[in-house]
Amino acid sequence: MAAPVVALSLWAVAFVGGQSNSQTRAAVAAELAARAAVDSGPVAADTAARVALGATLAACSLTDTVLAHHDPGASAAVTVACRVPGPRTHDRVCVTGYAQARPAATGHVQAICPAP
Repeated sequence: MAAPVVALSLWAVAFVGGQSNSQTRAAVAAELAARAAVDSGPVAADTAARVALGATLAACSLTDTVLAHHDPGASAAVTVACRVPGPRTHDRVCVTGYAQARPAATGHVQAICPAP
C-alpha cells in the first residue's frame, strides 16, 4: 500500500515542479520576446516567436506566441502560451510580457490562455 502512495507523491512533486518551471520559463520568454520585438522592424512577430521558443525549450512541449502590440523602437507586448509537458495533455500557462525602450523597462503579467 505504501509504494503506490510514494509513487503518487513523487509524481505530484514532479508535476508541480514541471508546471512551476514552465510558468517561470514562459514569463522570462514573454519578457525577452517583447524586448526583441521592440528592437525589430516589420518581422517583430517572427523574431518574438523565435526568442520565446528558445527561452522555453525543455520547459514547454509546445509554445505559441502572439504579438499583441508593437511600436518599433518604442514598446511591444507579446503573449506566450506554454503547453506544460507531462501526463496532462491540455495544461497550459500563458503570460504576456511587455517592454519599452525609453526608459528601458520590461515586465510580465499572467494572461488567460486563448481557446485551443
